[in-house]
Amino acid sequence: MDENRRGARRADAFRIGSLRARPEDAEIDCLVWDQSETGAQLEVETPESVPDAFTLSMTAYAKPRRCEVVWRRGRKLGIRFVV
Repeated sequence: MDENRRGARRADAFRIGSLRARPEDAEIDCLVWDQSETGAQLEVETPESVPDAFTLSMTAYAKPRRCEVVWRRGRKLGIRFVV
């Protein structure tokens, strides 16, 4: 049986997003698979280009959020939102 170590329940998101470490950096496109109050699961085409900390933007209407990478598995990343 898999152990669920998440602090909050995740809901399917399936949204396009983008991330960048600094405002002057180029955006890296991503797909947000699921999301909770505390974090999300992303997929990127070039995972080696994703820094350990960045700002994630998911829509034009949502406020960008600071994030940290918690785990990496191939093209998928688990992230936590930084307060």
